Amino acid sequence: MKAYHARDIRNIAIVGHNSVGKTILAESIAFHTGKITRMGSIDDGTTLSDYSQNEIEKKYSIRSTFIAIDNQDIKYNLIDCPGYADFIGETHSAIKVADSVLLTVSAASTQGTEVGTEMGFEIARHDQKPTAFFINKCDYENADYDKVISDLQTAFSSSVTEVQFPVGKGDSFNGIVDIFDMKMYTIENGKPVVKEIPDNVKAKAEEIKSALVENIAGSDEALMDKYLDAGELTPEEFNTGFKKAFTEGSLFPVFCGSAIKGIGVHSLMDKFNSIFLSPADIKTTIVDKDGEKEADTDETKPFSAFVFKTVAEAHVGDMTFFKVLTGKLSGGSDLKNGDEVERVGQINIVTGKTRHEISEIYAGDIGTVVKLKYTKTNDTLTDKSVNYTIKPMDIPKPLMWEAVKTRDKKDDAKIGQALSALANEDPTFGYSIDPELHQTIIHGQGMKHIETMIEKLKERFSIEIDVGEPRIPYRETITAKAEGSYRHKKQSGGKGQFGEVHMKVRPKPRGEGYNFVDSIVGGSIPARFIPAVEKGIAETMVTGVISGSKVVDLEAELFFGKFHDVDSSEMAFKIASRMCFKDLFKKANPILLEPIYTIKVSVPEEYTGDIMGDISSKRGRPEGMESKGGKQLITAKVPLSELYRYAVTLRTMTQGKGSFELDFSHYELVPHDVQQKIVEKYEASKGQEEEE
Repeated sequence: MKAYHARDIRNIAIVGHNSVGKTILAESIAFHTGKITRMGSIDDGTTLSDYSQNEIEKKYSIRSTFIAIDNQDIKYNLIDCPGYADFIGETHSAIKVADSVLLTVSAASTQGTEVGTEMGFEIARHDQKPTAFFINKCDYENADYDKVISDLQTAFSSSVTEVQFPVGKGDSFNGIVDIFDMKMYTIENGKPVVKEIPDNVKAKAEEIKSALVENIAGSDEALMDKYLDAGELTPEEFNTGFKKAFTEGSLFPVFCGSAIKGIGVHSLMDKFNSIFLSPADIKTTIVDKDGEKEADTDETKPFSAFVFKTVAEAHVGDMTFFKVLTGKLSGGSDLKNGDEVERVGQINIVTGKTRHEISEIYAGDIGTVVKLKYTKTNDTLTDKSVNYTIKPMDIPKPLMWEAVKTRDKKDDAKIGQALSALANEDPTFGYSIDPELHQTIIHGQGMKHIETMIEKLKERFSIEIDVGEPRIPYRETITAKAEGSYRHKKQSGGKGQFGEVHMKVRPKPRGEGYNFVDSIVGGSIPARFIPAVEKGIAETMVTGVISGSKVVDLEAELFFGKFHDVDSSEMAFKIASRMCFKDLFKKANPILLEPIYTIKVSVPEEYTGDIMGDISSKRGRPEGMESKGGKQLITAKVPLSELYRYAVTLRTMTQGKGSFELDFSHYELVPHDVQQKIVEKYEASKGQEEEE
């Protein structure tokens, strides 16, 4: 494949809900352009897109796949995105580098507008990318094109505009009418055929065309003047006005057809060429010392490119996917990534799992290189003379977290490096090693996402793990004063151990922390042993007394003690102080504090009652509700202990249409009955450890 310039490239993200036919649409385009000689099958695991073993077994896309096709001197970089919300990061990265977005929906959908469609549309609008729809599966028995159009207009905007419509439905579906050139497109004997519009739908086509011309004229003052004067627009004026409205997001065209039969595919590709944007039509946000600014795609300037995806392939290594903003790149070049220098070897373009080497790549195009040392997703690669970065994409916050434990202790030493490699590949996946809770926590977008990462750990790094509910970082404190003493005395032949401490504990206001008071007078405890007493208390506060949680907000005072000239030691006083502190803590009306999070839940209005009830059942306190973006935004305070796998709960309750964000708020008192269960569970776990 030759190198292409920006005007001759179409970077198109194919987005939508799962099972609407995105992968087969990409397959059909590849087949009807001659890229492949036979269409693959999802059931057989033979499609260009879903080529990994996991995707073949599961029969759904896990990651976005790139299919580079050249046809009639135009290069299409199609990006087939997963449909499940768990892999939404793949959609974010694809839309970031796409110049147009094609949202695929099913004509046979009975669920109204599906969550994958809504999420794709929201990301496309956020990134200000021109967006079109393709209504697939018009050949299905229960296909209802008109209902889908109505659902899309209700969900998004009246600017969702049909520019094609099917002729017939189900078994009788045999073509589509295109409003641009007022022709009917069908497939006969496997080849595309253009026909005149059938008489029985000609009036419908003319009515749609007339309304569309008026809408386009109304979006531009000069076109409106021309339309009022002449009563019509020339084909060139129509196409120019349409592309302007499409670019500005004031019109969302709807195409249709059957990907599996190829009906509508050729017409769609014609629109890729004439209506969909090229990289030369798009501006990209860059960041330099003066802040953010817009930059054009320009091959005459020094090289810069945005890294939007990293994939580890067996027998290949890490593949770095990038989109060129400026300049051109040849193999063997040195590039800058921040303070690091990367040597670029062979440059490839990718179609599914197949790589094709090219000698150079120009601004606007998408390529890949392997085995870069320092570069990860969201980085910018530039010529040494460039002093800006390309604005990174927004990464969705984690919605699910799991504690993980290796099945084989020998894997403990390498799991950190393995998790780091997975996080570099997929920024929506993350991990943390919590020193307080002594757990490794992984973060993801949902159970499918987490399960996929666990499978990758096993396949690529030979690490098997178990997952479970993470511990909660409770806090222990006291609400009363207490005073007492403890003597540590041990004699077993030879030098013994002796240390006696007298202490007081008292609560401090919330958030004021801990302090130690040395009130020893007269040398009842020699000064050299005081640090050991303080250390014993501090160590106990880390591991807790009643629940194994960190102790906060109290004051401990050492006011008297006894020692032995021979048997006293730092260790003896450290043990004495630990035991004394524990006894006093239990006498001082101890309480538990739990982390409270602010949760913001976005749901369609019909689910608000159920969500409010569920929040209340989780000991949550709803704080308010407001309309935002066509949905209700519920804000509440909820204990972290009640939010484990909330993503699963919310998706189940809202048919996948709910989303949420979490932020830590504060600590507050655990209810007595809940505290009692936590303490009993802790005591039971200690007993089990002692038995083991």
